[in-house]
Amino acid sequence: MVFFTILDLVSGGWLHALSPATAIDLAAGTAAAATAEAPVAPSSAQRPRGPDPDDDPPVYRYGLTLGGTALISLVFEYESNNRAVEFALGTFSGLDLSLAVTGKQYLGGGDLRAFAGAGLWGVAAFPADQRAGFALIARAPIGVDWHALERHAAGFELNLNRALAMRRPDPADERPPRTRIVPLPAFYYRFADPR
Repeated sequence: MVFFTILDLVSGGWLHALSPATAIDLAAGTAAAATAEAPVAPSSAQRPRGPDPDDDPPVYRYGLTLGGTALISLVFEYESNNRAVEFALGTFSGLDLSLAVTGKQYLGGGDLRAFAGAGLWGVAAFPADQRAGFALIARAPIGVDWHALERHAAGFELNLNRALAMRRPDPADERPPRTRIVPLPAFYYRFADPR
């Protein structure tokens, strides 16, 4: 009987033999395992979960910006999970057109959030007596966004700009673009339309 018990320990494994759910019938000389069914823990797919910040619904924001890439700009912004893509169309004088596309990362939560971003800004000028001029500029805005009310927000940003390529309206002016970084401030208003 001792031989059968040792044989069962070796063949069934030590953990299986020492388990409280295993019973050994010594009277019959054989080991019988009666494993009790343990309740199965619900999987993560079945467990109710709390709100996940990574599952925020996308938000569409529309508004106006004063300064920065134009004197006045119409802005469309798509935001999801604290990341956003912003399109700004504006003008400085009515004889030019400005388009900026920027990716932004919002930091923190609550009503006051900081942000940083990077993007490209293109400007086309159409003077009456000269050829059209173009400029392509890299931009990096940093700033704060304040949700004043549920769907309304205001903010301030400082745009750090560096010219990448340029064609001046004067054909005789072939100077390359300046490489220094030019800071331009801007204020904005946004209306949020959650979907």
